Amino acid sequence: MAFAAGAAALDAEALHTLREAAASVMSMGTAITITGYADASGGHAANADLAKRRATAVRDALVANGVDPRRLRLAAPKEVTGSGTADEARRVDIGLAQ
Repeated sequence: MAFAAGAAALDAEALHTLREAAASVMSMGTAITITGYADASGGHAANADLAKRRATAVRDALVANGVDPRRLRLAAPKEVTGSGTADEARRVDIGLAQ
């Protein structure tokens, strides 16, 4: 899900997507990784903080929708600047832990 520039808040569409994601992983026992990214418009420290706040917002929304918080892992990205266009870079990836 993409975020507005400089924002870590989830819009209505993102919250809807996360409700669906929570429902699809609810019965699984696998750990889930959550990794936030930013675009290249800010400094490294500010982007790292923004990426972490985005990942935290997604984690909190998943917990609010019933996902066990013990299954959720925030994972720092190898590179805080996401790939693609600026809109594509401002995102959070959710995946199953290996």
